[in-house]
Amino acid sequence: MFPSFLLLFFSLGLIGLSALPLEDLKKDVFTEDRRAILSMVGNWRVSYRFKEIFSFHPSYILHPSYRIKGYEKVLLLEDKDRHISLQHLLVDPNGMVIKHWREDWDYEKLNSWSYEGNNRWESVVLDPALVKGCWVQMVWNVDDAPRYAGYGRWIHLKDYSEWTSSRLGRPLPRREQSRRSDYNLMESIMHQLVWQQGWIIQEENDKWVYNPSERFALAREIGVIIYEKEQKLDFSPADRYMQKTADFWQAVRSVWKNIFDEYRQVQYKRKESGRKLAEKLTEEAQRYDSKAVSGENLQALIFSWIKEHYLLIPGKAKNEPSL
Repeated sequence: MFPSFLLLFFSLGLIGLSALPLEDLKKDVFTEDRRAILSMVGNWRVSYRFKEIFSFHPSYILHPSYRIKGYEKVLLLEDKDRHISLQHLLVDPNGMVIKHWREDWDYEKLNSWSYEGNNRWESVVLDPALVKGCWVQMVWNVDDAPRYAGYGRWIHLKDYSEWTSSRLGRPLPRREQSRRSDYNLMESIMHQLVWQQGWIIQEENDKWVYNPSERFALAREIGVIIYEKEQKLDFSPADRYMQKTADFWQAVRSVWKNIFDEYRQVQYKRKESGRKLAEKLTEEAQRYDSKAVSGENLQALIFSWIKEHYLLIPGKAKNEPSL
């Protein structure tokens, strides 16, 4: 038997919930979700920490930890109710700006893509039952090419809000692309937590050897990226960079959208394809002149650069497994 005070507590809780219609409760949660995502916009002092914590394979020796610090500005690119797009820019104390990754958040989105290993991404259609009440997060590279995507729900507590992703596949992180060849796929569960002073990305990463002839996990890594409010550094160079290059990068995003509408798979032609395309687009963005080329002509040019580095395979998106 429950003590009488617990029964009273539960009954009061139920009365409190039933006082709001279900649709109002959904709207309230949706509003809190959006507030959490939008709170990641701002000027940040960032620290990155990654540490392998144990090995799945008897012969594997844990690698040294990785730590680095820097500054990022996170800009709001788009806010369309069920769609929010955030652009990250690296800013150094000397005013140099580097376009970094982008994260798109879409509520109950069905059309997504997955990383299939060996630098190949495939369009997928998610089961509506899986993404009901969820936000799909798509992360894009410096060149606005795909990187990884997952879905999950936000939870909102008194002191913080947290989003936890589905298990997802990822290519090697940039910090290891040039110095690691002993694994070729990362499986991750991502957490994003926001609170009053900033926000955190927490990663649970399993490093896999993923080939047709063998598949096994090497090691588990924990990553923590901490974003803290920064008020001393001058972030105005990032604003000037985006003002100058916004139209160019908008055209790049439009081309990638068209590619995923028309093609079933995209894949690097060579191991260095992603880096080469990022360098090419970054250079072209710096010298972009809308009077010289714009609109469809600009998109056609961008598409030709992408085709130099990616195999594009036509076809329909595959269906992800249902519940």
